[in-house]
Amino acid sequence: MSTVSRAIILAAGKSLQLDGESKALIRHPVTGRTILDYAIEAFAGKRITVVVGFRAIQIMQAYPQLDFVHNPEWALTNNAMSLGLALNDEPSYVVSGDIFLDPALIRRLDAEADDLVLTSDREKRSLSAIHCVLGDAGEVVEAYQGPIRSMLHPESVGLFKISSPELLRQWRRRCVEHANLFAGQLLPCDSAAIKAVPLLDELYYEVNTPTDYLELIEATRP
Repeated sequence: MSTVSRAIILAAGKSLQLDGESKALIRHPVTGRTILDYAIEAFAGKRITVVVGFRAIQIMQAYPQLDFVHNPEWALTNNAMSLGLALNDEPSYVVSGDIFLDPALIRRLDAEADDLVLTSDREKRSLSAIHCVLGDAGEVVEAYQGPIRSMLHPESVGLFKISSPELLRQWRRRCVEHANLFAGQLLPCDSAAIKAVPLLDELYYEVNTPTDYLELIEATRP
């Protein structure tokens, strides 16, 4: 297994459904720590790069110890452009900037395959969800968005670990060429084996809407 020493947090988008709040700065209702605080703990020992756009200064002022990449076209593109700006040949984790993460999850993934995508079999999925078609060995052979074709296709939930320099270059090129898509749609799974690794019982909670946050409040009440 290769050593993945970098983590890229995609946090450039505007939170249209969250009253203009920067998702990366959302605070956990119990601990009061932000999503970025959780990411810093989860990726301890790795160099963290945050791609910023909406409210960029607010995020950079709050976390000057991190590395930053600015996406000046954050209002006109999707997170594929943000990833395209940040990727290089360095093995990296990539995760959306709206997820509360558990360090135990990253420790488990550190010991997993060099190239992987985190998946879930959850039935409740948004219309923008990315689904994965799997091969016989559990590798992703296709990633697609839209109506799910089969419940045997797990959802890609927004966390990736890619170590192969060639895969990283291909992913970057596709993200720049198709800036209006989601980065997960453009994963070059047709070029090499990328393992689908299921989410277990680790903390991994995405906040996209006020309803998501309300459900988190309810779930964490004693």
